[in-house]
Amino acid sequence: MNENDKYISRDRGILTERDREYLLGRIDDELSENAEYQKRYQIRQRIRDAMFDFWLISRHLPAKDTGLLWGETDNWIYKSRRQRERGEAPPYPEKPFLAKCWRDIIGLFVYSQLTVDLPEAERLVEWTIEQGVAIGVRRKFFDQLRMYQTTEPSLNWGIGDRYRLIDFLDHIKQQVPDDPDEAESYLQDLIDQGHLQRSHAVTIYQSKFG
Repeated sequence: MNENDKYISRDRGILTERDREYLLGRIDDELSENAEYQKRYQIRQRIRDAMFDFWLISRHLPAKDTGLLWGETDNWIYKSRRQRERGEAPPYPEKPFLAKCWRDIIGLFVYSQLTVDLPEAERLVEWTIEQGVAIGVRRKFFDQLRMYQTTEPSLNWGIGDRYRLIDFLDHIKQQVPDDPDEAESYLQDLIDQGHLQRSHAVTIYQSKFG
């Protein structure tokens, strides 16, 4: 179960093509211990610099340019709207990859804070997401309607039941389709949704299909 190569061979963003190959474990053997340390350091610094850039982008990129960033998500919204107007029941179209990228950005931030395992970390996560929603809503009304909109976003979240990992993986294994291609797609969806790590999915797949 390999990552899709099209996500490696793209124009440079935060990561170079070689960075992407490194994160996917494809060039580990080519790097010395010091070179690997330098690679991780460079990636961390570029990520931090990109986050600082977003502070500028969110405040100074013209609205007409901001709107052009989201063609993929806009298409999903309009397609879903048409489906609802026709009276068609869910499921709606597959969520756009761009939306999944932002979901994973939020997930990465939440994970990084909750590793501290203190209530203050949860409060910081809540503040960050709630304030992000509030800023976006106010800007919409400023720019489009010349109005000030009060906002009271609230992140009602919590942690539910816990299961031993081995029991959870056994449960997933029982749900895996018997067709190998369908099984791979099923497990990939669970990875994308954060229900499994890739190593878990590989273990389940190999135990079922050899």
